[in-house]
Amino acid sequence: MGISEEEEYENYKHALKKSMVNDIENKIKIMEILYKIKSKKLYRIDGHVSFKSFIEEFLIARTQAYLYLKIYEQVLKGNLSIKEIRDKGMIEIYRNIKSKEVVDKKSIQNSIKPLRFQLKRQDSYDFYKSNAKFTGYLLDKIFSSDKDYLNKIFKEYSDLNCKKQGKTCK
Repeated sequence: MGISEEEEYENYKHALKKSMVNDIENKIKIMEILYKIKSKKLYRIDGHVSFKSFIEEFLIARTQAYLYLKIYEQVLKGNLSIKEIRDKGMIEIYRNIKSKEVVDKKSIQNSIKPLRFQLKRQDSYDFYKSNAKFTGYLLDKIFSSDKDYLNKIFKEYSDLNCKKQGKTCK
């Protein structure tokens, strides 16, 4: 006499749970192994010049390998525990890490909107375009430390505009 459908179903559920636990355990072990190979540069023993060339030789996708490394680095930093990986699963952990990275990147970004203006001469445009960070620094420096000079230049500019428009300005 065979087993009932209910018993068969329970057996499948048990086998599935066991496989899933084993899968997570295997992924955790893979993370640890990949991290050690990369951090100790052990891939050079086989003649690989980079970790990337090492993982291309294996049946693991590069994105998956780097995902595992990213997760394991969070474990080593203490931001994540192995228990959390077991409880939540790899996909949810990865989503959490990615969403935290997005938040971190947004908080790092300057909240001041970029400035747009047009220059009259091509050579000045070329200079400022190729030195954009310096241009930002220069403008901030003049604004914060030499307002007298800034006001003098602004007055000169205003006077020029008044003359162009044929107005008398104060």
